[in-house]
Amino acid sequence: MKEGLQTKELPFKGLKVYYSGSIAGVKETDPNFAWNLVEYMKLNGANVLSEHVAARNQEEMDKIRAKNMGLTVEEMNNDKEPWFAVRKQDLTWVHQATHVVALVNAPSHGVGMEIQEAIRKPQLGMNETPILCLVHKDVPRLTFMIKGINQEEAPNFSLKTYNDLEEAKKIIKDFLAKTSIKSK
Repeated sequence: MKEGLQTKELPFKGLKVYYSGSIAGVKETDPNFAWNLVEYMKLNGANVLSEHVAARNQEEMDKIRAKNMGLTVEEMNNDKEPWFAVRKQDLTWVHQATHVVALVNAPSHGVGMEIQEAIRKPQLGMNETPILCLVHKDVPRLTFMIKGINQEEAPNFSLKTYNDLEEAKKIIKDFLAKTSIKSK
């Protein structure tokens, strides 16, 4: 290493994270929260396959999703039935993921389906994928379908409560550091 140059340690390098959060359902009160979580993972070396989910607006989401699907925004938006391509791509990303991080502050059919697909991966002959669900301390009621996931069904499932962005980042750091050893 040359004198004066520092190399940033990338503790999440080599990890493929599927980030999941509500898009069509209830939005986060702070649109930057999810964005900051995804940026944190990326800046620390993770390949966040579904980074578009954390976009702060529709234009940003379309631009990121199209790029990650190998399309232009125009090509993606010209699809008359985009739900088929989106579902196929999202499931492919879940299958490719070494980890899933999901924000479960609001009801979302898609988030639930993505978590269940990650749980099912070993039954489909794929890698067991550690799953972290984050819920804010002020969420009054979390669905029993998430609360009811147990260690027998999903040995690497974690449900953690956070107070603020910094605590959520620390939870993610601990989760990815702890589970990356097993998943490599």
